[in-house]
Amino acid sequence: MVDEYDVTFAVKEWLLEHDWEVVAFNPPGSQGTFTIPDPAKDPKYRGQSGSKSPDIIAVKNSNYVLIIECKPTYNQKDKEKLLSIYENKERMNLLVELLEKVCRANNVSFKKPAKIILSIAHGGQTALRMDMQTFIVSTDNKWNPTKIDPDIDPYRFMKVIFIESNRLIGEIIEK
Repeated sequence: MVDEYDVTFAVKEWLLEHDWEVVAFNPPGSQGTFTIPDPAKDPKYRGQSGSKSPDIIAVKNSNYVLIIECKPTYNQKDKEKLLSIYENKERMNLLVELLEKVCRANNVSFKKPAKIILSIAHGGQTALRMDMQTFIVSTDNKWNPTKIDPDIDPYRFMKVIFIESNRLIGEIIEK
């Protein structure tokens, strides 16, 4: 069974191979390097209460934005988290504003309007759903995350299968 870090890492590597610009990579324990604040929180409170940090955010062709949540197994709450971000207009406006600044700071081409694509990633095919773009990650039996050799690329032990829920969006993601 793969862990959440493996899923997140493997999908990031797959995206890079498919010409996506990864602008946020938030594996477990990364402390949310790209955080979307909660626009409804009390403005007097300065903390990150209610913020959301997607696991991966990537940009392709200047305006396609892929937002991915990763887990070791299918998790319905990941889908709900993505939909809660997407359906909240104020939060989406903040996401696009932050994305614009992050892209500019990292010399990544980004143009509005952003075309948002939501996706989940997990290990195995448990509870496979066809209502969202899905990445399935598995690892080779030889992969041992407790004995990492810095001279060996761990991605070579991982396999990512992309399953499209929409052919047109699938073509954008894969090409």
